[in-house]
Amino acid sequence: MNEQNEELKKIFQQRDRSVRVLSKDGFFRAVCVKSSNTSLTAQRNHKLDKVSAFFLSRMMSSSLMIASFLKGEERVVIEVDGSNVFRKLFAESMQLGEVRGYVELNGTEEKHHINDISQIIGPGSLRITKILYHKAEPIQGIVPLVKGDIAEDLAYYFVQSEQIPTAVVLDVEFDDLGEIKHSGGLMVQAMPGFHIHQLQAVLDKLETITPLSDYFTEGLNPKQIMKEVLPFEFDVINSTQVDFFCRCSKDLFLSKLLTLGAEEIKSMKQSGHNELVCKYCNKHYYIEDTDFDKLIEESLAKTN
Repeated sequence: MNEQNEELKKIFQQRDRSVRVLSKDGFFRAVCVKSSNTSLTAQRNHKLDKVSAFFLSRMMSSSLMIASFLKGEERVVIEVDGSNVFRKLFAESMQLGEVRGYVELNGTEEKHHINDISQIIGPGSLRITKILYHKAEPIQGIVPLVKGDIAEDLAYYFVQSEQIPTAVVLDVEFDDLGEIKHSGGLMVQAMPGFHIHQLQAVLDKLETITPLSDYFTEGLNPKQIMKEVLPFEFDVINSTQVDFFCRCSKDLFLSKLLTLGAEEIKSMKQSGHNELVCKYCNKHYYIEDTDFDKLIEESLAKTN
């Protein structure tokens, strides 16, 4: 029984997780996320090559870290609009640990290696949107890309848009088959009242830390990693399991089709356009003739 309990404990510890902490003096907050399985699921769902998987993973880790500072089903959306390989990078997360995302390519035939990281996205912008409780409208900010590696761009965003000194570390490692083996991120933000020398100590430490994937290989979880690398003591505020998860469903797609009108739905049926694909998770849904007939009937009933 003890061996079984230890095995279950080990499995639990190795699951993807986001851990948020606050320094004991209250001057810094930080979050570390392990998103390895989450990112691998996204890579497989979307059938991504290494370059696309690399950037989507960094986007999802970033959105998970920002979402950790929100509440419940509050959401954060990170969008990067690029001009080279990618037209768009998208990631959306909730504080409760759900994340989804996708990439849109520009159609260029030029091949890039992950080592060319600053050239892959090209000139572009980073937009962050927060959908919060008790706010009638989403809160949004946008900045130009300064590096194209997501990490420095995210830090720049917080300084420019929210006046919060921020340091961000992101890491992705692949196995020999080109699939994501480890993925995660670490973000530290200064709180009101911090001292410059404290901030500099944080920045200096993060400049020299071992890649996060090395810590994951050693079996360390996000809390243990922060104990290793942060130059301050902290209290854990929140620890949340994270997963690649999309709330799409066939019924949701069918309800959206109702907005097209009866004639357009009839045209879809006649032309055999019976497959719908969720761009967020790449799940495929198939519409049966009975579904079309019901949609047409409901659409006509609305116009009478």
